Amino acid sequence: MSQLSETHLLPVRARRVSLQGVVNFRDLGGYATADGRLTRWGQIFRSDLLADLTDADLDVLSGIGLRTICDLRSDSERLSKPNRTLSGAVVKMHAIGFMPHRGDELLADTKAGKVLVPDIENRVREIYRRFVTDQCGTFAKLLELIDTQPLPMLIHCTSGRDRTGFASAVLLMVMGVPRPTIAEDYLLSNQYRRDLTFQIGGSVQPEVMATLTNAHPDYLAAAFQAIDEGWGSDAAYLRAALGLSEGRRNRLQEKLLERPESSQSPLSGPHQHNEVK
Repeated sequence: MSQLSETHLLPVRARRVSLQGVVNFRDLGGYATADGRLTRWGQIFRSDLLADLTDADLDVLSGIGLRTICDLRSDSERLSKPNRTLSGAVVKMHAIGFMPHRGDELLADTKAGKVLVPDIENRVREIYRRFVTDQCGTFAKLLELIDTQPLPMLIHCTSGRDRTGFASAVLLMVMGVPRPTIAEDYLLSNQYRRDLTFQIGGSVQPEVMATLTNAHPDYLAAAFQAIDEGWGSDAAYLRAALGLSEGRRNRLQEKLLERPESSQSPLSGPHQHNEVK
């Protein structure tokens, strides 16, 4: 039987929230840290864009009680596919997004049939490396907002895979979640793929579309490699590149971590992705 959190209607241990107009809406709760604590359920969510939410979806999200949304999309993406407004309590939107490195070029070349699978994979690996080196200010701002703004919070981009995937990885790093668990959460996006036909048209070869929407383990590994090459460790990257002070990290962990209950497995992880209907 699902337990209920004290403040929200989302059942504990529900990884994915089933919605009609959003495919990759997930809770970042229940992940075990190196010291045996767990990320809290019902506090931080990640997803793809909210432009296609149905009225029924809005009712579901109203039950979650979102207070803050961080939109990682670029200005042009937000104008092209504006999010629907959530009903109920006031939800504050923070547009802190960006277009990934040469992302427009990749989409245009894919639409024109100019790229093959290996080229897409090489370009996306570079995108992930550039998340680490070029977008420090964006992810530092995200951590500031998680620290200072009311929760629950949703972090999202277009497909909920690349920008949101790395943002989620950064937050889980802050919590002290090991890299293998972070990678497992990242790979769950392969089960919930956003249709990108609206960006690149419907004439793209199936294998190309599959590659473009794939959360490949090598992509996140490329980001981790960039962290190791530039800073030597996750802790050093968070401190030196993102300006994360010890005080802010402690506050974030206090807000977002808890000790497991005796009935709750300390191995909580990505495999717990039953749905909230």
